[in-house]
Amino acid sequence: MELVLSDEVERREARALNVKINKAGVANLASYDWDTTTQYDRELVKRLFNLSFIEKKQSILLFGPTGTGKTTLARHLAYAALKAGHSVLFTRADKMFDALKLAILDGGHDRVLRYYIKYDLLVVDDFALRTFSREEANDLYELIIERYETKSSIFTSARAPEEWQGLFPDPILGNSALDRLAHSSYQILMDGPSIRKQNSPG
Repeated sequence: MELVLSDEVERREARALNVKINKAGVANLASYDWDTTTQYDRELVKRLFNLSFIEKKQSILLFGPTGTGKTTLARHLAYAALKAGHSVLFTRADKMFDALKLAILDGGHDRVLRYYIKYDLLVVDDFALRTFSREEANDLYELIIERYETKSSIFTSARAPEEWQGLFPDPILGNSALDRLAHSSYQILMDGPSIRKQNSPG
């Protein structure tokens, strides 16, 4: 009887985890592959997988050339956080800004902004690819300010953090937001040749 109950509990937990995975936009992932040509601080990243950064309300900025595994690492950290019971959302920056822009039309902007604010861990992929519009900059400012020291975030970007302020139409607004983000974040450069190109056919 105990074995039957144990199996049922495990099945229910697995189903619940799959629901969370689908809602968060994170794939069910195998073990993280440390054996790549990308150069980064592996010891620091291994420590981050204990998820203490979430408990401490800290964030992570992953940056470097395209194809070096930033998104993959972010997805694995998000998956680990989900398995540990944290609420997680994975989104691309452009999709997040589009959702906020559309929400203005139906009067639901504040509701959608709160949706992105509420998660224990918010992962924003492909961040800072281009100059922010004034509306995007305002939304980003609110998002960073509201989550500062209360929630954790992971941003992946092909640009280094010191380049991000130049993408804001209002440099004072950008400095105010990014200063808080940098203050509470681990900054990890992932450098090297594109893994995607290495693994491409032919």
